[in-house]
Amino acid sequence: MGWLRVLDRHATRFLAASVFLALALPDLAALLRPLLAPAVWGILVLAMLRTDWAVLRGHLARPRMIAASLVWLLLACPLVLWLGLRALGAETSGVGQALVLAAAAPSLMSTPALAMIIGLDGALALVMMLAAVFLAPFILPFITLGLLGIEIELSVWEFAGRLIFVVGSALGAAFIMRRRRVAALVKNSNGLMVILMLVFAVAIMDGVTGRLVAEPLYVAALLAISFLFQALLQAATALGFLWLGRRAALTVGFLAGNRNMGLLLAVLPAGLHPDVALYFALAQFPIYILPVLLKPLYARLLAVK
Repeated sequence: MGWLRVLDRHATRFLAASVFLALALPDLAALLRPLLAPAVWGILVLAMLRTDWAVLRGHLARPRMIAASLVWLLLACPLVLWLGLRALGAETSGVGQALVLAAAAPSLMSTPALAMIIGLDGALALVMMLAAVFLAPFILPFITLGLLGIEIELSVWEFAGRLIFVVGSALGAAFIMRRRRVAALVKNSNGLMVILMLVFAVAIMDGVTGRLVAEPLYVAALLAISFLFQALLQAATALGFLWLGRRAALTVGFLAGNRNMGLLLAVLPAGLHPDVALYFALAQFPIYILPVLLKPLYARLLAVK
């Protein structure tokens, strides 16, 4: 279909525009809010459908690389950030809690697909994302309760069960679709991915327009923090993992910056500081906009021998 090919060619631009669409149409954000979970699941199915499984198996043969990356992504990032915020006396503020939680969250389920779109290693991103999602139920309670004093409403096993169901059902759907050779869907999956990510971006922005109108300077400051936080996290991680090779290092850095805060919203208590949900929504701006800005930089860095 022609419109899917247009979305495919201009994927990053459409993604960047989607967050502004959400601000301009707050009623649409409220309408799409129930579609958050289905959109996440569909994004994961498409990522698995497009992955080169031979390349994926090659990454699984490097367990030390995966273990080192996961330790950094899930433990070191939130712990280092918490220590820095504690030194400033800001670890218990709403923004401080949001930053630590964002740094502890597993990578976005859309990161493998986004990595493919911008020229990074989609197979490595999928391995790391799946491993982080499966480990998250056992690590997040330590971060939320041990560091921040926040109790998750679900037990570890309930949390794990939900995540395993989401990932397992997506894997099963992708396997069936591959067996039936759904070639047209694979060919147009960038366009379909853009549609699903647009739905997610608009839905998670529900309520942000009201805060923007009421507190424009505060919202602008949080937005600036979200861009700075993601850019620094990506750069520091990529530099720290250059020993993996340039493409793998940039991919791990991309995973470090793009965290699944929507997943946390599903399990964190309702009485959490309102700035946490606000920050999680505003953090979608760098998630959707930075790929547009960084795609040419990634191309240049990967072209250098």
